[in-house]
Amino acid sequence: MPAPSHNASQRSTLPPILHGLSQRELEAAARGSLSRFSPVKWRMIRIADAMVTPLVRAVDSRAPRSDSGAKRIDKILVVEYGQLGDVAMVLPFLKNLRLHYPEAHIVLAGNPRHLALLESENLVDELVAVEAPWCVIQSRWTKHIPFSGLWRRLAQVTRALRKEKFDLAINPRGDIRDNWFLWGTRARIRLGYAIYGGRCFLTDVAAPDIEHPHYTNRWLHLLEHLGKPILDTRPLLKLTPADHEGAARFLAHQGVSGEDLVIGLHPGARVPTRQWGEENFRAVGQRLATQFSAKILWFEEPHSTAATGSGFVRVALPLREFAAVLARCNVVVCNDSGPMHVAAALGARVVAIFGPNIPACYGPIGDQNRTVIREGFWCRPCADRCIFDQPYCLRTIPVEEVVQAAAELLAPNVAQPVQAGA
Repeated sequence: MPAPSHNASQRSTLPPILHGLSQRELEAAARGSLSRFSPVKWRMIRIADAMVTPLVRAVDSRAPRSDSGAKRIDKILVVEYGQLGDVAMVLPFLKNLRLHYPEAHIVLAGNPRHLALLESENLVDELVAVEAPWCVIQSRWTKHIPFSGLWRRLAQVTRALRKEKFDLAINPRGDIRDNWFLWGTRARIRLGYAIYGGRCFLTDVAAPDIEHPHYTNRWLHLLEHLGKPILDTRPLLKLTPADHEGAARFLAHQGVSGEDLVIGLHPGARVPTRQWGEENFRAVGQRLATQFSAKILWFEEPHSTAATGSGFVRVALPLREFAAVLARCNVVVCNDSGPMHVAAALGARVVAIFGPNIPACYGPIGDQNRTVIREGFWCRPCADRCIFDQPYCLRTIPVEEVVQAAAELLAPNVAQPVQAGA
């Protein structure tokens, strides 16, 4: 794919396999496959787009013009202020970005609660804390009050980023709000999607690749838009020797040796509609502990007061220590959650239990992983807003099916545990 010439007009690309569809049609197809998107909501976004487009063009017309196609890309802003799993899924993109731009100064603007995960990766030169109000776990009313502290802090960060004069700013969400944030940085090249509006805020609009809808691929496809081939798709996280030593000390103190077969259970998830249920996880742990004579680790948030299963080892640690212990597991059983993506990025085998989401879009990366899902629910994906009294897509998944998936991953390596994340 030829490299784009970045000038005043927007540039778009279509995947060769789908040349029969226009870019607008591909965006509509992506909206239909990625989320349950109502016509009313889309009409509101189109109205907002129509209102802001003349203002954006007027502001941009006053900006100094230059032959941007002849300029090098020396400063790059990557925007990923989502949750823990989103940070893990950006790793393949960051690796390829660094390979293609080894001399560039790369800044990652992300959620301050999760940036520690990337501290030893050496993929970016600077980490900047950004909390986007629409990504913060609060009430919808709190998120959208324009004079709240969240919005004031966002404005301060945007002004600071604007002063850096980035050559390239990238975000894959395709949301009008995320594209507005890119525009606020005034980066010379602003690259993203216009799936959910905000086309006027971008200088380069990539057509969504609906053949490869996974969030990781949405990132990588933006590199292809820039004419850069994908060189490495492995989302492996690096842990330092100190991380591994700390995990070994913690586990030894809990009576878990390096020779033990270790199974991790993580029953939590950011939203209740993705939680299979702690009782189900306890039943899985008890069955696997008996079947494989394994040690069971029960992962939870540091502030949690929930009871673990009898004989399980409670793991409630800060992020990097949490990841190091997670890496010791031969198999991790979890919900569709951030720790699921972290475990997969550490190289651990994962059994992921899916409810509202679609594994093709957000499943754990790697052939060594398994997803358990109850097919046939017409309401999926539901954006975590269940229309029933409880998420039956999860409640109808039997314990036996999850135990079987974990047993299939454990059986070939029972005699020789895998040291994941090493």
